[in-house]
Amino acid sequence: MMVKRFTILISVLLSIALHGIAQDVSFSVNSPGNVIQGRNFSLTFRLKNAQAAAPKAPQLPHCELIYGPATSTMASSSYINGQMTSSTSIDYTFTFRAIEPGKVTVPPVTITANGKQMKSQEITFTIFPMDSDTPQQGSSANQRPQVHVDDINTQTPGPVSPQDLFVHISLSRDKVYEQEPIIASIKVYTKFRISSFLANTQPSFDGFMSEELPVNNELTPDHFNGQNYYSAELKKVIIYPQKSGKLSITSGKYDITVVQYENVSMGFFTTRQPVERKVVTSSNSVSINVLPLPEPKPAGFNGAVGKFSIESSLSPERLLTNEAATYSLTIKGTGNIKYITEPEIEFPHGFDEYTPRKEIDAAFNGSNMTGTAKIDYTIVPQEMGKAVIPSVPFVYFNPSTKEYVTLSTKEYNVNIGRGANAPASVEQKAIDKSMSDILHIKSQHAPAIDTGHYVFNTFLYWAIYIISIIVLVTIIVIYRKQMRLNSDLRRRQLARANKEARRRFKMAKDAMSSQKRDIFYEEISKALWGYLGDKLGIPASQLLRDNISQQLSDIGAQQATINSVIDIIDQCEMARFTPVQSENEMDNVYNEAINTVKQLENIKSK
Repeated sequence: MMVKRFTILISVLLSIALHGIAQDVSFSVNSPGNVIQGRNFSLTFRLKNAQAAAPKAPQLPHCELIYGPATSTMASSSYINGQMTSSTSIDYTFTFRAIEPGKVTVPPVTITANGKQMKSQEITFTIFPMDSDTPQQGSSANQRPQVHVDDINTQTPGPVSPQDLFVHISLSRDKVYEQEPIIASIKVYTKFRISSFLANTQPSFDGFMSEELPVNNELTPDHFNGQNYYSAELKKVIIYPQKSGKLSITSGKYDITVVQYENVSMGFFTTRQPVERKVVTSSNSVSINVLPLPEPKPAGFNGAVGKFSIESSLSPERLLTNEAATYSLTIKGTGNIKYITEPEIEFPHGFDEYTPRKEIDAAFNGSNMTGTAKIDYTIVPQEMGKAVIPSVPFVYFNPSTKEYVTLSTKEYNVNIGRGANAPASVEQKAIDKSMSDILHIKSQHAPAIDTGHYVFNTFLYWAIYIISIIVLVTIIVIYRKQMRLNSDLRRRQLARANKEARRRFKMAKDAMSSQKRDIFYEEISKALWGYLGDKLGIPASQLLRDNISQQLSDIGAQQATINSVIDIIDQCEMARFTPVQSENEMDNVYNEAINTVKQLENIKSK
């Protein structure tokens, strides 16, 4: 028995040891991020699941080594589902001082671990210059000392200068052609820590097609106009001007709460205590000079601007009468691909055509949209014979060359055979499209004359007659109702509003269950903004707090309902800049949003 227990113990220890050996070994470096001239910063190299001597300090331009390496070791292990896992890591930290501003490249550092040489990756960061000695606005003998982002001793209570906190709109370009993309970025620059942020009025993009891009709201060191700040990107939008001339992006208005520090005497010593101050600030407004597209515009130009290619396909290649086929156009490239209008194709006579279906797969690539637009045309040939599907021209404007480019697809010569559902008849050749007054002659046998009894004035006759009238009237009523619904864009928006809101609320609930706080508030916000836009018939560029309050009041909403809508929107906006909230608080926001939409659904829009 003792031998057996000893054998089991040895086996367990060997399996743990072998598992530890099998752990991935890695050697990496953590970027210190951007730093400010004259400040100390740390550069840490981490070795995982191995042992090695400390590496040599790298030589960094514009920097001076002060100390290092300082070594720290961490180990962890866990036992899950009968499996033991363990890992170790060793951190080698070097302390440097940023001597001069400039771009710093950290070269790969070599280390020998477990008999093998390993290298860290190369990284880069920037050293920002110190704040320039710019006097504060309204300088006087009692002027506050200049505020520095990394020194709370200068962040004393008092009025916040526009130089120390502001929101700035910047554009990637200020002169473009119609439909040429521009990246608009809205950032907040601050020398104080922000405890809450609320956008009262968002900048409007009238005259543009716009699409929001993902942003990271974290505050990071930044340099602007000779001063160091912490900045966060609030909004990033790719915009396409829809007309020529001078177009403007209006300024926004923001309520911001910052944290300042005051001296508090504790008797024998003095400490610093945080104090909050509310600030109202507005962003700048910017203008864009939009050039008109050159005239004359070629035939077939539908507004595509960028650089594209086009291909076509026909499936199946052998066509049969009364059987559907798909003619596809695939447009690839970079530009306003999401807003390309599908080309009009003149299919041969004798083809039934259906509304084309368009699918777009596009992604932001740094300064523009790149992707693919696939347009499927469903066609059904009705006559046998030969036909020609013509070449399709596609025209786009290339802003780089300032020229129009015309591309063409290939031409398809097809033989149309008899389909399975086609009637048996003498084979017919295709009739020329210009001969619209000539039709095929179709032969058929005359039906035999039935001299049997008549059903007129019988019960079955009148029952079928009455039922037919009822069915016909029902079809007409349903058809007219559908036609009114399809032609009434406003009614379609109202029908879509609640459906889209429910979908967003479901995604928010899933995010809340998974403790994904940022996604939860984002989905709640999108659900309300989208619902209000459809419910009130307001375009996205005019979805402002004041507009929403006024429009809800106009359609008869109670003031309590209006206040609830604004309160939920404010909570979602503030959630990005406040500490992590509890699950109960997210649950309250979710329930309040659901109840608010239910109240709005009971209001009939005027």
